Amino acid sequence: MKKVTITSAFAAVAMIAGSMAAFANDDSHARDILALKALHVAFHQAASHAGTDPATKLAHVEAVLALWTDDGVFITGGVTYSGKGTPGTASCELGSMTLCDLFFNHAGGFVLGHDWVSLTPIFTESIKVLDDHNADIYFQCIYVDAVTYQIKSNVTYGLPGMPGSSRARKVHGHWLFWHVQGTSFPPPTLDVN
Repeated sequence: MKKVTITSAFAAVAMIAGSMAAFANDDSHARDILALKALHVAFHQAASHAGTDPATKLAHVEAVLALWTDDGVFITGGVTYSGKGTPGTASCELGSMTLCDLFFNHAGGFVLGHDWVSLTPIFTESIKVLDDHNADIYFQCIYVDAVTYQIKSNVTYGLPGMPGSSRARKVHGHWLFWHVQGTSFPPPTLDVN
């Protein structure tokens, strides 16, 4: 069986970002846009192949949590998850309502046995730097099963057409997700076989 890999896509994004960074050296706005694009890419890296085995799941949950502020909030399906939480502690247990609970116990891409790849139609990405420490960042995640190539899930970071529904904040010089409202849509019926 062929396995979907997105390593080359991440490498291409990194190469483009590296090339663009040369032009951004004197432009803080351009540097912020590049850093926010890197945050977006890092999310997809953390969410892809996360459910393949327990050790991989733990590493990927830790990686996705590292992309959030300590007081981060994710609202999805009318449920609010707040604060990072830490894997292996009560703050990550089912029902703790932390980001760790969300990703470790609920998010489809992190479920053991799911070898899903998180992809985004790049035209859905929207980034707007609001000031030195706040930005709007919106993107869509389409999860594809790496074994069957079937589309499994379709979620967003932010609500379509609603600025302010997905915010990043710069903390100690690094952009992190801060306050996000997400939504799910039925996956498209398109089969990528």
